[in-house]
Amino acid sequence: MLRYLASRMPGRRSSQAGYSFVELIITVGMILVVTTWALPSFLNYLRSARVRAGAQTVSAYLNEGRQLAIKTNGPVCVAHTTSTMQFKTTNCSGAVINVAGLAGTSGNLRLPDNISLAVTSGSSAIFGQLGNATAGTRYTVTDTPSGRTLNVIVAVSGRICLSSTTTCP
Repeated sequence: MLRYLASRMPGRRSSQAGYSFVELIITVGMILVVTTWALPSFLNYLRSARVRAGAQTVSAYLNEGRQLAIKTNGPVCVAHTTSTMQFKTTNCSGAVINVAGLAGTSGNLRLPDNISLAVTSGSSAIFGQLGNATAGTRYTVTDTPSGRTLNVIVAVSGRICLSSTTTCP
């Protein structure tokens, strides 16, 4: 009750909740400074994460092709274009294998947006019925906007790894 009466007395200013304009400007300024300081690091992380995600997708498709070869007890080729991959029987000119849940009606496995794929060593990976590859293959996954690359390497043993160099660690 006393507070109410004190706020009603002439010449007394009532207390107001909230922030002053100066406090608001200082807070917004600090947020802008921190944002401009952290933005280059965040963009660098984003580009690296995008190329890594693309390489992991390619690796997963290659592993699926390897498992398909083991399951069907016959060779499976993992054919590719710059933006899609396909599983094919026997060799890379064989019939397309449609995998439920992975491929569309044409059997194409889509790569993430802004990711391109190229074989830089060997030809398309062909896995045998024991899960081994007929030849070693190195795919280069490129993030188109930034130009960053990461290699997906298929060893003759069938092992698949990601590396920024030309060999598996």
